[in-house]
Amino acid sequence: MEPTKFERAKVGAMMGGAVGLCIGLVFGGISAMRNGPGSRGYVNNLAQTMLSSTATFAFFMAIGSVIRSEEAKAIDYSSLEFNNSKRFKTPPVIILQQQRDSDSRR
Repeated sequence: MEPTKFERAKVGAMMGGAVGLCIGLVFGGISAMRNGPGSRGYVNNLAQTMLSSTATFAFFMAIGSVIRSEEAKAIDYSSLEFNNSKRFKTPPVIILQQQRDSDSRR
């Protein structure tokens, strides 16, 4: 069964959140070492950097995974034409275009 767009967005947000946490830890740690703790201390600055990068990455990854979740048709490779030397008689791009055109006419 194909996952729904909401499920894909949820998975994308989780992946983006994991990446955002790691990036926030790295950049927040580097920033704290370079600039010092600031007015709120090391932990608060690091936590804010991690949370903001997590939210940003999760948001954009969720949107990106929904955009890319269009259903792709499976290619029937058995219908592609080979000659004896295992090379294509016709370039695969042309064969797939012909197959797509014949599917759209139906």
